[in-house]
Amino acid sequence: MHQTRLELPSTPITDESSAFFISLSDLMILLCVFFIMMVSVSKIDMGSFERVRSALQGHTQNTLVELSDRLEEMVTEEAGISGVEVGIGREGVRLDFEAAALFDSGSAVLKTGALDGMLPIFEIISTTRYRIDVEGHSDDVPLHRKSGDELETNWSLSGRRASSVVHRLQELGFPPSRLRIVGYAATRPKVPIDGLSEEALDRARAENRRVSILIR
Repeated sequence: MHQTRLELPSTPITDESSAFFISLSDLMILLCVFFIMMVSVSKIDMGSFERVRSALQGHTQNTLVELSDRLEEMVTEEAGISGVEVGIGREGVRLDFEAAALFDSGSAVLKTGALDGMLPIFEIISTTRYRIDVEGHSDDVPLHRKSGDELETNWSLSGRRASSVVHRLQELGFPPSRLRIVGYAATRPKVPIDGLSEEALDRARAENRRVSILIR
C-alpha cells in the first residue's frame, strides 16, 4: 500500500524575522536585568535606589544624591559649620551631630545657639519634601538616675535629646507631619566598642553619643 507523506511547506527565516527575534531577546534580557536590579534595592535601600534612579534619569536633580552632595559640600567648605558629618546610606541621607556640641553631659536641653551654625543646612532641607527622623543615640555606659518620680535612663535621655532637636526644627518652620522622634539609646553604635579600652574606648563612646537627622 502506497503511503503519501504530507510535507508542510517550510517558511524560510528571512533577515527581517531574524532581526526581530534578536531584538526581542535583547529586550527580554534588559527586562530581566531591570527586574533583578529592582529586587536588589527592594529592601528600602534608599541610597542605592536614588543612585539607580539618578543613573536611569541621567542626572541627580531632585534626588537624595543631589541633596547629600550639596550638604556635604556645605559642611566641607563653609565656615561656621562644624561638628556634623553627612553621608548617604541604606536608609537615606544622614547627618550626625556630636552630642557634646549640642548638650551638656547628661542633659537633654540644647545649649544656647548650639544649632545656629546649622541654619544654612536646615534651610536647604526645608525646601525638600522628604520625611525627617531625628534620632537620639547614647553610649553604652548605663544610666539610672531619678528625676522626681521618674527614672532617667539612656533610653529616655536619647529620646528627650531627639525631642529637643525636633522642637528646634519646628521653630524653624518644619511642619510636624514631616518629623519623627526616635530614641535608640546604645543599640545602634556608630563605632563598635568590642575589644577597645582606655583612650580608644573613650573616643568611640564620644562618637556614639550623637543626634542623627535621617532624611528619607
